[in-house]
Amino acid sequence: MSAPVAAQAAEPAFVQGFPYGVDLVAGKDYFYCSCGLSKNQPFCDGSHKGTGLSPVKFKVSEAKKYFLCGCKQTENAPFCDGQHKKEKGLRKYNEFLLKKNGELQTQLAAATKAKSNRAIVNEFSIVGVSLGVLVGAFVASKYF
Repeated sequence: MSAPVAAQAAEPAFVQGFPYGVDLVAGKDYFYCSCGLSKNQPFCDGSHKGTGLSPVKFKVSEAKKYFLCGCKQTENAPFCDGQHKKEKGLRKYNEFLLKKNGELQTQLAAATKAKSNRAIVNEFSIVGVSLGVLVGAFVASKYF
């Protein structure tokens, strides 16, 4: 009979490769998003429900600007400890960029498929003509 396997801890979503600079008020309760899913970064909006992750409740003793972790890899939550500049943080940032790049390529492919190539060429032609008119008007006003 094999031993039970422990559940693996949920991994937070990578948000950004630098900290959030936020002005905090002394003595107020704050809830830092530890899951990376909040639409109100760096603070919790309840999006963690069902992830196994919980927000970090904290207070500060002095009113000033603090730098809260944006990469969600800090070992000193909620404060940035520079993990975004270290190997694990950089790896997470690269994974994040690759995922976003894939999403953009999918969106571009869908947009291209939705429009005929002729329509795309026409749109770029109109932009090019408009830009040419603007440049021509600028040159004319400058030199004539």
